[in-house]
Amino acid sequence: MTVRYFLTVHGIVQGVGYRALVKGVALENGVTGFVHNMPDGSVTVFAVGEKAALDSFVKGIDVDTNWGPRVFEIEISTEGDPGFPEISEEFDGFRISRD
Repeated sequence: MTVRYFLTVHGIVQGVGYRALVKGVALENGVTGFVHNMPDGSVTVFAVGEKAALDSFVKGIDVDTNWGPRVFEIEISTEGDPGFPEISEEFDGFRISRD
């Protein structure tokens, strides 16, 4: 069963290659969607896939590297949760949203 996650990632996640890392982990797990930098320094991720794949994806992007990205917190909401964004677009891959 396909599940949709909307994630807000807080930490040192802009200007350090984090969006490329997220895309790589998404491709490894067969997850589609997008990643986007936010003005407050966080990163948002819309991810679509099987629940097990999404859970593996979330673990893979929760990083604390010594070379750049450091995730402090990942907020996760699933389709049906209050405030879940209305995104009707279908994805055939995973893209990095350019600012």
